[in-house]
Amino acid sequence: VTLDTHSKLDVAIDGADNVDPFFNLVKGGGGALLREKMVELAADKFIVIVDESKLCGGLGPTFPIPVEITPFCHEHTIRTIAALPSCEGCKAVLRMGSSSNNKVDGDEIAVTDNGNYIVDLHFTEAIKNVPKMAADLKALCGVVDHGLFCGMTTAVLCAGADGVTVTAPEKKNKAEKIVKNMAFLSAAVGLLAVSTMIIRKR
Repeated sequence: VTLDTHSKLDVAIDGADNVDPFFNLVKGGGGALLREKMVELAADKFIVIVDESKLCGGLGPTFPIPVEITPFCHEHTIRTIAALPSCEGCKAVLRMGSSSNNKVDGDEIAVTDNGNYIVDLHFTEAIKNVPKMAADLKALCGVVDHGLFCGMTTAVLCAGADGVTVTAPEKKNKAEKIVKNMAFLSAAVGLLAVSTMIIRKR
């Protein structure tokens, strides 16, 4: 089953590299940001599963923002990205080695599953306007897509020292009702347990 055969999904369940207080996400640390965004935009509900280490006060400093770009004139595109006012303060670094992480682990330029490159935007301070930056990046010629997921989250399930909490852009009690009424909750919690085990093993 793919989006080619089913363009409308009831729900998407996935993790995130960072979640800010406004439910903006950073995703794509593993290099699949375009495919992940296509799936999650096709879903009526998007449930995010993380542990508390992924929560942050502002996007930028704790995890680089990945941007997928075309190989053609990629150095020009990188300079253009870095010059955007909404990206002020970023250090744009072309991903090298494997596309599945943002660590330099090879001498060749990392290539995504779509045949593109990734530039990681490193910030020392929180991004001032995440939705503005997302829109500016998307509008830039040479950019395929980016790892900022804004206005897409239905609810966040977070594993912490006190157990699993549910939060959402709407009021918490309404968010809990939404999630409890979903037939997939048990599967989501099971996935959370597995994800937590994987994170702990890293």
